[in-house]
Amino acid sequence: MKKLTQKLQEIKNRKQPGYMMHIVAGYPDMESSKLLAKEILNSGADILEIQIPFSDPVADGPVIANANEQALRKGTSVTESLELIQHLAQTTDAPILIMTYFNIVHHFGIAAFAEKAREIGVQGLIIPDYPFDEDPGNLLIDACNEKDLAFIQVLASTTRPERMVEILKQGSGFVYCMARTGTTGKKTLINAETVTYLSRVKAASRLPMAVGFGLSERIQVNALKPYADIMVVGSALINEYADKPLEEGLIAVGEFMGRFTGDQ
Repeated sequence: MKKLTQKLQEIKNRKQPGYMMHIVAGYPDMESSKLLAKEILNSGADILEIQIPFSDPVADGPVIANANEQALRKGTSVTESLELIQHLAQTTDAPILIMTYFNIVHHFGIAAFAEKAREIGVQGLIIPDYPFDEDPGNLLIDACNEKDLAFIQVLASTTRPERMVEILKQGSGFVYCMARTGTTGKKTLINAETVTYLSRVKAASRLPMAVGFGLSERIQVNALKPYADIMVVGSALINEYADKPLEEGLIAVGEFMGRFTGDQ
């Protein structure tokens, strides 16, 4: 995870938040998702999170869930998704992360999936439903450690303090904090409860903090700056190109990235 470590240090040095943008492999189709990913990277994304589509994306709201469904309807496979990820990882200096659900990793084979991720240039995994305290031996976390992949833990404001400590012990790279409970996509209000939760995580974690779920406006970024090192945007970005012809979608993505990540 050398690229990721270097990028996190770069973000820390510039004293401005970094941006991790989320796309779904194969949406709206495989070639379009490749071109959209390149536009996102060229327009200022620090980190790209690519989701391998799954039939039951339990942490995702309607926008990303629909993107998963549409990608699967068009026949997007795990193999094709990994080929896309490999192409992008080999053509950018930005860290590429895989986000998916544990069923896919388990079916592929835990050790084989970690090896494949390392082989194609991936810097880390985000598996929000991985039951680290129910999987005997923490096989996936061990496999990530062995292959020098970050294992990004996801925290919610409802996570009990004692469990939060245990989860943080298992993470590497950075910790991903949900700005609110529920699924992705719904607009998040940054209130006193959010600030208290993020402050608690920041005090307990040795890792940089990413914050996502419902981020769509710069006013949210400004409110989160004191607490978050990385802003994560998915649904709002996908909305920019959903149901548009490719050329229009590429223009919309570039304009969105300019509004969201521009002059800070």
